[in-house]
Amino acid sequence: MRLSTCLTALALCLALPAFADDVLDRGVGSEWSSLDPQVNFDAAAGWIQMDAYEGLVTFGTDGSLRPGAAERWDVSPDGLTYTFHLRPGLKWSNGEPLVAQDFVNGVLRTLNPETASDKGYYFYSVVKVKGAEALANGETKDAATLGVTAPDPQTVVFQLLTPAPHLLQIMGGFQMAPLYSPTFAEKGAASFIDAGNVVSNGAYTITEIVPQSHVLLTKNPNYWDAANVAIPQVKYHVTEDSSTELKRYQAGELDITYDIPLAQMETLKAEIPDQVKIAPSTEVVYYSFNLTKEATANPDLRRALSLAIDRETLEGKIVKSGAIPDYSYAGGFDPAYQGPQIAEAAMSQAEREALAKELFAKAGYGPDKPLKLTIVCTVAEESKKRAQGVALMWKKTLGIEVEVQAMERKAWLDAFYAMGWDVFADNLVGDFAGPETFLAYMRPSAEPGYQWVKPEYDAAMDAAAALADPAQRYEALAKAEKILLDDAIFAPMAITPTRMLVSPAVKGWGESPAGYWNSQFLTLE
Repeated sequence: MRLSTCLTALALCLALPAFADDVLDRGVGSEWSSLDPQVNFDAAAGWIQMDAYEGLVTFGTDGSLRPGAAERWDVSPDGLTYTFHLRPGLKWSNGEPLVAQDFVNGVLRTLNPETASDKGYYFYSVVKVKGAEALANGETKDAATLGVTAPDPQTVVFQLLTPAPHLLQIMGGFQMAPLYSPTFAEKGAASFIDAGNVVSNGAYTITEIVPQSHVLLTKNPNYWDAANVAIPQVKYHVTEDSSTELKRYQAGELDITYDIPLAQMETLKAEIPDQVKIAPSTEVVYYSFNLTKEATANPDLRRALSLAIDRETLEGKIVKSGAIPDYSYAGGFDPAYQGPQIAEAAMSQAEREALAKELFAKAGYGPDKPLKLTIVCTVAEESKKRAQGVALMWKKTLGIEVEVQAMERKAWLDAFYAMGWDVFADNLVGDFAGPETFLAYMRPSAEPGYQWVKPEYDAAMDAAAALADPAQRYEALAKAEKILLDDAIFAPMAITPTRMLVSPAVKGWGESPAGYWNSQFLTLE
C-alpha cells in the first residue's frame, strides 16, 4: 500500500469515536510502582491516586486550584499557620465518617521511617512543618510534636516554621491523602491497598487490580460531590509500548493515551489535530551521576559528561519529542524566577566539547585508560532514544563505551535506590510551576537518594525559606540552585511536554502543567 493511502486510512480510523460505553479508558504507561497513598511517588500512578483520594484541595483539569475535602481555609498574618475547614458530612467510601484526624494520620504515616515513603520531604523540605523532620529522621516518635493537628473533627491546622506561600499546591490527594486507620491496622501495609480492602475518600474507589494489565475504579457513592461525577467507571491500562497503545486507541479501546509514538506525531498532528494534546509541563529531565562510583565521583568527569551532550541536536534531531533543551534545573517554569544555568551554557557546543575533552583527560581517562559506563533508562520510546543519543555523543567526543539498560518503570525506580548504575536517566514532575518544588527535592537533608552531602546547599535553602517576600525568596533560591549546578551531580537535559491523544468523546480536558486530570471533572459523550 502506498504511503498516501496509509495516511488516509489512518486518519479515517482515528477520526472515529471510541466505542460508546460508561468506562473512561486511560493509558498509564508502564505498570504503577505503588498504589499506596502514603508511598507512591510516581506521577502516572498519581493519576489513579488523585481519582481515588481527595486531599484538602484538588485541581481542575486546567491545573487550577479548587477546594477539595476542605471547603475553605484561613492563613495567619505571618503566614505560619494554615487552618483548613472540612466540608460537613464527609464520608469514606465504606460510609464511615471522615474526620480531620484522618488527614493528620496520613501525614504521620508518611513521615514514619518505617513507611519508607519518598514523600516525607514534602513536609520538612518543600514546606517546613513544625516537628516533621524529627519524626522523619526517627529522632522522636511522639506524634504530639508534629505541627499538623486536628483540634476538632472538622479542622486541620498546619503550623509552619517558615512561610510557605506554595503550601496549598501540595495539599492534593497525591501529596496528602488521608488514611483510614481501621483497615490499615487490620490488614497491614502490604494488604490495605488490595482491591477488596481499599477504603478511599475520592470520587472513585479502586475495585479491581490486575498486575501488568489494569486498575479499575468505580464511582464512589459516598463522595460528597458524587452527583456531579459523570463517568461511572475509569480503567487505567498498562500501556508500555506507545505504538501498541496507538493501535488500541485506533480500535476504540482507549479514550486517552499515556503518550504518542514519536514517529507518528507529525502525521497525527496533521490528520487529527483536535485529538493531539501536546502541552507545556513541569517535567524536567536530567541525567544523574552515581556519586558512589569511582569514575562518576570525580567532578571533572561529571562536567565532561555533561558538556559532551549536544542538547540541541539530541532533542531536535534524535529524540524529536517536542522537549526543550535546558541548561538549568528549576528554571523555565515560572517567568518570575530568574535562575542560573550551568556555567558553560553561554559557550558554543564546539567550545563545550573541547572543554569536555580537557576535563576527561584531567580526570585521568583516555586511550590508555578507557571508560565504560551504563545508562539506566525506562522502556519509554523517548527515554530510550535519548539514552542512545547520549551514548553515541559520549562515544564520539570522549571515546566512552556506553551500555544502555532500558527497564519498565517499577524496575527503573528500584534500580535507582539499588545504586548499581553509573548514570541514571532521571526526571521530576514539579507539583507546581515554581522553583521550590524542584530545589526542595534535591536537598541532601531530604534524602532523595543521590548520596550528595552539601551543607551549603541546605543552608542556602533554609535562608530562602525564611523569606516571605517573593522577589527576595526567588533571588535566594537562585543562589541555592547555583550551588547545585556547580557541583554537577547531574546533567540538566530538557523540559518535556505532555503528549497524549484524547478522544473527541472526552469533554473537559485542559492544559495542566503539573499533570492533574482528575476523571471526576471529565465527561464522556
